[in-house]
Amino acid sequence: MNKDEIKKWIKDNLVMQDKARTITGQSVSAFNQSVATGGIVPFVEFGYARKTRLYLREDLEEYAKNKRSRK
Repeated sequence: MNKDEIKKWIKDNLVMQDKARTITGQSVSAFNQSVATGGIVPFVEFGYARKTRLYLREDLEEYAKNKRSRK
């Protein structure tokens, strides 16, 4: 993959928390709880004190589908 292909893949497949919450339909606290309990796992995480986490769209869509079917 060249740089442009990598950028496109990142834009198409990785999201930050705001978009991730939209995909899963969760509030901030519910989303944070899902991350803390391992229900949602960041695809990649940067930083120490102030972490930046990116989530794989496919994982979030699967989580949302399973979350709805449990209700």
